Amino acid sequence: MQFGPVIPADVTAPHIGLAGVAVYSAVFAIVAIATSRRPISAVVALLFLDPFAYYQSIGVTTLTLSKIALAAAIAGLVYRKVPLHALKAAPVARLLLAVLLIAVATALSALHAAFITPVVRETLKWTEYAIILAVCATAFYEDPDEVVIRWGVLVVTAIVVALSIPELYLGAHSGLIIAHTEVPRIAGPLEGPNQLAAYLGLMLPVMLAYTLMKGRRWPEIFVIASGIVATCMSFSRGGLVALALALLLTAFMCARSSAARMVLGTAALAVIAGAGIAWRLVAGGIGLVTSAPHHRIEIHGGLGTRRDLWRAAIELWRAHPIWGIGAGNYELEVGKLLRAPIKTHANSLYLQSLVEGGAPLLAATLFLVYTSVATFVRRAQTPLAVAALAASAALSVHFILDLLVFYPKMGGQWMILLGLAAADLARPNGGEVAAENNFEAAGTRVKH
Repeated sequence: MQFGPVIPADVTAPHIGLAGVAVYSAVFAIVAIATSRRPISAVVALLFLDPFAYYQSIGVTTLTLSKIALAAAIAGLVYRKVPLHALKAAPVARLLLAVLLIAVATALSALHAAFITPVVRETLKWTEYAIILAVCATAFYEDPDEVVIRWGVLVVTAIVVALSIPELYLGAHSGLIIAHTEVPRIAGPLEGPNQLAAYLGLMLPVMLAYTLMKGRRWPEIFVIASGIVATCMSFSRGGLVALALALLLTAFMCARSSAARMVLGTAALAVIAGAGIAWRLVAGGIGLVTSAPHHRIEIHGGLGTRRDLWRAAIELWRAHPIWGIGAGNYELEVGKLLRAPIKTHANSLYLQSLVEGGAPLLAATLFLVYTSVATFVRRAQTPLAVAALAASAALSVHFILDLLVFYPKMGGQWMILLGLAAADLARPNGGEVAAENNFEAAGTRVKH
């Protein structure tokens, strides 16, 4: 077992300086004070700062705006003496347990890890995810202002989309070769095109659910349409399928007529079937789409095809089938096995969990995926619950092709949505919003 820092792939953060200290201090003060006055401010801060990391290294770790906001939110909630009733409620407790089980299974993978530092990094990451879920659930349970949440999701998604689409003309960091033609893949402030697609796959269902259940708002419709365009321009095959599935499921659960549900349900099944057939054709070498670098499109890090990466994952797992090779160790071992300058993950959450954490981590991962959907199945009657169910179900499909929760921006956003939706169900009124908080009520009801 080798001890010492291992730099994660594709991360180059400058050492923190006076400017970083000033920015972090200001963010901490603002979020802590705002949270102490209104707990919902903690959720808003995490929503807005999650996509914009502002990485700064200190020692062997990396600071981000979202980490500072999370610490400040905890400070604000503690100062206000917010009770932890939300964490005792079944929906929140069940999800929190599922996330913590992954953290435990990740830590156990150190038993056969060649490099211990990545195991520590991944364990702390999942611990952070659990804290994000707990903070958001606690804050929303105490201060359930859906007006703020709805506007927050709308504005931050609009900003992300506005920063992403111009990359078509300003230059993207990766691309595809489609029928011998290079095509840029936009990513915006996210780490890559797949992460952008997954991020929008979380945010767009929230806006669609509010639009269908609480009243139409043209800004939301415009951002939803723009987000769909941005997802298409990311050329994330898994992301496109997941977004289509998430939006169809959202519409399905919001539909009132059985005919509409039948059409939407059939469309969702058709998306899954079509994606499976298309993937089989591409995997069989019949498709025309291949990932490739180009002199005008910069590709970061050593990448490989999923076929090679998945085969390598299975071979590495066979060496340690029970406990795995250690969390975060796959990217350090795959290049040796393939005898190529490749340093990346397995491009599948399920395979990554199996190879790095063996049976315990795969079981914990499957339990979280199941819980993220099952928690809301019987009570998907509010926009947040509907969005969480639809987005999580779609993510379970996207996870087959991409390791999305490896990236804190993506994993953190999923935890925010799960925390909000679980707290919404846990509230004494079962997630129903008080009339005075329904800013759309005036447009949907006429009082005589």
